Amino acid sequence: MKNELGHGGYYRLLLPDNIRMRISGHLIFWTAFICYHMVFFIPILPERVMNNDTRLAYFLYYIRFIPIYYCALALVRATGQPSEQWYGPLIVVIICTLVMHVITKPLYHFYENQFGLASLPNNFQLIGKYYLRPWIPTQKADFGAFVYDVMDMQLLALPIGLKWLRMGAMNKLRQSQGEKQKLQNELKEIRALLTPHFILNVINAASTEVANISAKTSEYLIQAADVIRFALYDAHHEFIELRRELDFISHYLALEAMRTKRRSTISWEINGEPQQTQRVPPLLITTLVENAIKHGVHSTPEPSYVKVCCRVEEAKLTIHVFNSKPSHEGRTNEKSGQGGLGLTSLRRRLEGYFPGQYIFRVVNRPQSFMVYLQIPLNPELIY
Repeated sequence: MKNELGHGGYYRLLLPDNIRMRISGHLIFWTAFICYHMVFFIPILPERVMNNDTRLAYFLYYIRFIPIYYCALALVRATGQPSEQWYGPLIVVIICTLVMHVITKPLYHFYENQFGLASLPNNFQLIGKYYLRPWIPTQKADFGAFVYDVMDMQLLALPIGLKWLRMGAMNKLRQSQGEKQKLQNELKEIRALLTPHFILNVINAASTEVANISAKTSEYLIQAADVIRFALYDAHHEFIELRRELDFISHYLALEAMRTKRRSTISWEINGEPQQTQRVPPLLITTLVENAIKHGVHSTPEPSYVKVCCRVEEAKLTIHVFNSKPSHEGRTNEKSGQGGLGLTSLRRRLEGYFPGQYIFRVVNRPQSFMVYLQIPLNPELIY
């Protein structure tokens, strides 16, 4: 809760950070509560002020509100804290009345056995005769104790009222913090949208400016913008058109080929024509390609190669990805199975999207690495 609400002045007042301060606050309140009522009521009976039994009886009478309050509070919480419902106050009153009765009845039996009600002030004698009756009421008069339970509830009005106000204030703080967090998230989303838009606009503008100077540079920037646009927008959907995924892979491989053309050979081959109705999870195939580029090209300054072959049929898609492995085994051993985490995550996605309907094989040789993937392209599997 501290992380949710922060550490403002209201928060520290309602819920101090230090547990000792919270316990001290409760002790101070109940000490003041008991002292106030003792000082207020005992002078009404001046002839009994010096009587130890009377003072102890009054002290026990008022101190019993402490366990009543906390037991009732625990039971209210066990019911799911219905304070925000219209019947919340009624439930609290019923719970407090029952707890009041369960604790007060043994107290009057203690009075009778320890002091004798006849030796106590008249109010103890008047009320005590109801509490000394059987636990299970058999006559109408036996229910009289519950009337006094409800009457004594007035003394709990202050602590319960303060607790209710605190709960209301905490709810307001939560709502305020929630609205503040919502505004911050919206602002982040706006900034996240503005930044990519700005980057894409800059790249597009740059490609236009350099078109007359270097056609290759302009083409590189255009493809880079397409790659960024796909990663920012299309990749967030659960499924996208197969054509869009393959176009992204084509642009991605073209960029990598331009970057590493002096030391690598990157080829892309596609057989078959993707249909508009064919869908795939975004970046599923791209994960294989990116894994091959990362471990086959970027992990070594030596000559390297990556070859991607794709076959599109009406009901299935087949992908072969080949890549070379660095000659220095020291680096390849650091990544057991070549990018194990990426391929493990890919297996989980495949099992989630196409359980028992896909083929995924990995062939790890000393100088090369091959991945074979076949997935269904039936639209009924998606919708």
